[in-house]
Amino acid sequence: MKKLRLPQFFNYLGIWTVPLVSVTAFPFILNHWQPSESAKKAENQAVSLPPLSQLQTPDVPEPSLNSTTGSQLQKPRPKQRPETPSTGDKASKPEKKAPKQTLSAATSKTTAKPSPPPSSPPKPPKRSFAPPPPNYQPPPLEIRVAILRGEPETTIGASDQATITDRNGAGLKALTANQGLSVQPNGSSLTVGNSTLPGVIWVKPTQGNLVYVGDRWYRGKILLVSQGNSLLAVNYVDLEHYLYSVVGSEMHANAPTEALKAQAIAARSYALVHMIRPASSWFDLGNTQRWQVYKGLNSEYNTSHHAVQETQGQILSHRGGVVESLYAATDEIVARAHSGRGMSQTGAYELAKQGYDYQQILDYYYPGASLARLVLNN
Repeated sequence: MKKLRLPQFFNYLGIWTVPLVSVTAFPFILNHWQPSESAKKAENQAVSLPPLSQLQTPDVPEPSLNSTTGSQLQKPRPKQRPETPSTGDKASKPEKKAPKQTLSAATSKTTAKPSPPPSSPPKPPKRSFAPPPPNYQPPPLEIRVAILRGEPETTIGASDQATITDRNGAGLKALTANQGLSVQPNGSSLTVGNSTLPGVIWVKPTQGNLVYVGDRWYRGKILLVSQGNSLLAVNYVDLEHYLYSVVGSEMHANAPTEALKAQAIAARSYALVHMIRPASSWFDLGNTQRWQVYKGLNSEYNTSHHAVQETQGQILSHRGGVVESLYAATDEIVARAHSGRGMSQTGAYELAKQGYDYQQILDYYYPGASLARLVLNN
């Protein structure tokens, strides 16, 4: 095994051991800026935004383990193994380097995991993850998610007052509550409403409020970039808030709590790998099945909130690195798409029905890895 090191930004506190599936994270210095491309001139007009019905997280009743079956799970398409930034559709390295945060990661290859769990698999010994230190809070990590790529135009707005700034933070335009503006590329600039603005701008809502892009509401802030005759929109959002939506998108909101917790930890680890090895200089990962499904507030539920909060800061780790915790809807898809290395979501669902807790589920699907917490290294 070859281990790649960077100056440590986090301490990984391994608590217990579970098997490694795949660790393929490579460290890169993240860069937020690159020159914008030319785009054609176009016009915009103010539009109306839909009501903020998603502001209140939908309540989901507790599942009935006797009547609910794994077939009710959402079955996303299998994710492809991520490519390195130098191949495929990844962007080339930026001209300027603006370091963000650095993590360390390990690389390893292992044999395929055991066959899918039988109908009544023997339960592994009960393990308990040590409770967090008093007042533990996960580090405030911000992930960059591409929520719109290659579109000729979009609509932006905010749930309350927001400011449009240039890349350096200088104010350019104000947005009032529920005001929608059309955005289109215009050469080396962007046309926002009736204003011509630079080709790279921020949409920053006031603290705790939401932004609107396309047809959805999002937490965090938005970076808009003109790229040729198309737009790129990147959501900068707290990692834990990002997971509220991912867990609700990737697994049915009525799934057993322990399966949702396992999903939250797998999704958190997968996201961290892509913060180490971003898809491009502009964003860490996308919002589709190619990475992890992310729909903003559209897929947040009380059950996904609970699963993320109950596992806050927990990841899968191996020898100080972050495990790229691959997963798919079924064992068959895991075998086909990931060579048998990864978690079956329907399998996790069934194990939870049989009484497995989230640690035991992760232990089954990721043999050799450790459950760890992220801690800022001061």
